[in-house]
Amino acid sequence: MTYAVAMLTVVVFAQTVALWRVSRGMKGVARLGDRLSYFAEALALLTDTTEAGLANVANELEQAGRRRASRAASRASTARRISTAAVRGKSVEEIAAFESLSESEIRLHLHMADLKGEDDGALFS
Repeated sequence: MTYAVAMLTVVVFAQTVALWRVSRGMKGVARLGDRLSYFAEALALLTDTTEAGLANVANELEQAGRRRASRAASRASTARRISTAAVRGKSVEEIAAFESLSESEIRLHLHMADLKGEDDGALFS
């Protein structure tokens, strides 16, 4: 009889330990659901931000194309405008922003104008 009580005690203890471990595992599953919902919200925010950023980039590229297309002038008139702006004291950065060209292109136009003698040479002295 003592053996039977000892056996029942061991079985009850083993079942208690098993139930305790299963309950701990269930808490982990509940936390997994919370984490998954946080990740889903973060992914939605990232998607919205990326979509808005790419829309802004597309809009800027479209506007830059319109600006450049509206100023479809000949090379000579562009060079003349650049030389005139430089003579009037505008900086290379200001001219580049106004003409929608890079600073190196502006410097090239100014150097070519200097070689042709279109300005007085004061820009490079």
